[in-house]
Amino acid sequence: MRNLFSLLIICCFLSVVPSHSTEKLAQEDRRIIYVKHLEPPLHYPLVARATQVQGTVIMTLTIAPNGTVLSTESVPGDLRAIGHPLLRDETEQLVKKWTFGCVNCVAGASYQCAIKFVYRFEGEGISYDDTKVVMDLPEEVTITASPRECDHCPPKKKDNK
Repeated sequence: MRNLFSLLIICCFLSVVPSHSTEKLAQEDRRIIYVKHLEPPLHYPLVARATQVQGTVIMTLTIAPNGTVLSTESVPGDLRAIGHPLLRDETEQLVKKWTFGCVNCVAGASYQCAIKFVYRFEGEGISYDDTKVVMDLPEEVTITASPRECDHCPPKKKDNK
């Protein structure tokens, strides 16, 4: 009975005292990562548009305490999540020019952030660049454009209605 009582007191004590890992998770939940400086994508990647490549690239960024991007990595998983190399390379070059800030991060330590870049086509083929960019930072960037007009395809048939 005495051992049972001691065990009960120890369990109660452990549930009241937060562990180091619990504190770390709580701190990460309170982190606010924001973009301090960015260069927006000016166009749908030209070669990707010409070859009709679209898809999603999820980048995990390691950010230095001063806000610069130390490294980028496509999130592993299925091929759709990693994205086409044409899109990945363009995305990586873009985000390496950005700087970030973090509230409630450990002072002097690097931190990580994931951003999803969605590249897609909408509308009919046209010859000029009509890129549209929607930024929901720091979580997602969507880049849309009309597919490039096919210069070697047979002419479209007109509807006679």
